[in-house]
Amino acid sequence: MSEAQDSGKNVLWSSPLTFQLWLYGIGHSQLLIRSLSGQGRDTEPIGLRFEAVERMNIGRTFRGLSLESADDALLAEIAATGYLRPRPNPLLALALRSEDAVSWVVCSKVAVGVSEFVDGQAGFSLEPVHFAARARRPD
Repeated sequence: MSEAQDSGKNVLWSSPLTFQLWLYGIGHSQLLIRSLSGQGRDTEPIGLRFEAVERMNIGRTFRGLSLESADDALLAEIAATGYLRPRPNPLLALALRSEDAVSWVVCSKVAVGVSEFVDGQAGFSLEPVHFAARARRPD
C-alpha cells in the first residue's frame, strides 16, 4: 500500500482513492469497506476490515478516505445515541472522513490491507495494520 500515514494527530491512515461499503456480516459483526477498481492504479483493491462492530453510522461511498480516531465532538455524537456504556473489552471509536461526509464506527479492531480474490469470491488476506494503541477508546 503506497498511501502514507497523514501527519494529523487524529489521522491513522488515509487514501485519495474512492471507497465503497462492500460487506457487512451480522454473524461476526464484520464491516468491509473496499476501494473501487479502475482508479488509474495497477494495484489490487485496498480494504478496511472492522471487527466486532458494536455500532456504526456509515455512508455508502467515500471519495477520498481518512481513518481517524474520534475527537471529542464525535465522541459526544456517539454518546448522544445512548451507546457509550462500560464494556469488559475496550472498544475503538473511529471516524471515516471523506470529501462528502463523516461516518463513524465503534468496534474492537480494524485492519487495512490489499484484497485478494479466490475462486471469484471476495476474500481478504490482510497485512494487518492495527490501530488499537492510537485510537481513542469511548469507554
